[in-house]
Order: sequence, then C-alpha cells, then structure tokens
Amino acid sequence: MASYESLCSQLEKLRCENAELRMMLDIVKENYDLQSKLSTQTIDETVGREVPTDSRKLERLVGEVAFQLERRILFHVFPGQARLYGFTVLNIHEKIIQVSRHPLTGKVDEAYRYQLSQRHMELMNKLHALGYSATLHGPFAEYIVNTYGILKQRPDPYSAEELGYNNPEFLRNVIIKIAPSKLLKDMLCLFSCLCFMARQDGKPLFLW
Repeated sequence: MASYESLCSQLEKLRCENAELRMMLDIVKENYDLQSKLSTQTIDETVGREVPTDSRKLERLVGEVAFQLERRILFHVFPGQARLYGFTVLNIHEKIIQVSRHPLTGKVDEAYRYQLSQRHMELMNKLHALGYSATLHGPFAEYIVNTYGILKQRPDPYSAEELGYNNPEFLRNVIIKIAPSKLLKDMLCLFSCLCFMARQDGKPLFLW
C-alpha cells in the first residue's frame, strides 16, 4: 500500500502536469483563434496599425524570437553549462556526450549523461505537443536567424521597447506582419514554444 508521502508526491506531480497541459491548451487555442482571424482578414487589416514601421528592426525581432527559443532550449537541457558557444538544437545529442565526459580522463559520467538526456527528451515531448519537431524546426530556426538577423543590442531596462519585446501579442503581430505566408505556420510554432517555456519558468520571453 502506498505511503501518505508517496501519494502526496504523486498528487503534486499530477498537479504540475495538469498546469503544463493547461498552458499548452491556452497556447494552442491562441494560435487557433489567430489562424481563424487570419482566414477572414488580411494581415494588414489585422496588425497593420499595431506595430512600428521600422521594418529592419521588426525583421530582427522575428530572428530574435527564433534565437531566443534556441537558447532557451539549450539552457534548459544544460542548466549548469556556463557557456553555450558551439551548442545548437541540432547537435544537442553530441554535446550531451561531450559535456558528460571528463576532459582529462575521458571517463563518462553515466548518471549526468542520463540526466541531460532525460531533460532533453521530456522537453521535446512537451514541445512536440505544440507542433515542434527538432529535425524540422532546428534548421528552420537557424534559417530564420540567418535570414532576419537578431537584435543588435538589448533595450534599456523598463523601457517601452523592453515591455514590447516581452509582450506576446505585440510579438505575434510582428511575426504576422513580417513573415511571408510560407513561413508563418512554422514561425508561429517557434513562437508558441517560446511562450510555453516562458510561462513554464516564469521568466520574460527574451532572456538577455
């Protein structure tokens, strides 16, 4: 018979899982409502008056969304890694092997490798529910960053610009205005994943 502590632990786990499911459902519903709106209105009618006219900065914002999601995934999988230079979503498996091997002896820390692999698998399962595929959206995110660039400098703290960058509705409207129709669906998928991860960890959309 399960102990009281075990039952409490299982109950708490179920509560956390239900909270994550609610977040996912909210995000999916937001995207569904958005797609419905776009099917009956032109993009210009929907967002034309809601975003600034500096097109180059808006393009960089689109690239920044893809860049921020990539960093967020990497920071989640490798929470103790001080530097992530050379780390990408596409080479996560290689990097898990690399960081779990002692640099001098070459001995593998199997427990640490398993821990990182589990973090990666659990996150991918959650993002998959939002339509994310690492094999598709990993190179897609790199393409978006290379095509649109990223922000050259972070905004001043507490400025209107910083508030805008962390406003989901504002960023969604920027994506709709800038991304061509053939890229829009996958770009909104990246954005949904970024929103989910931000809600999950309670941090701003953009981490500087």
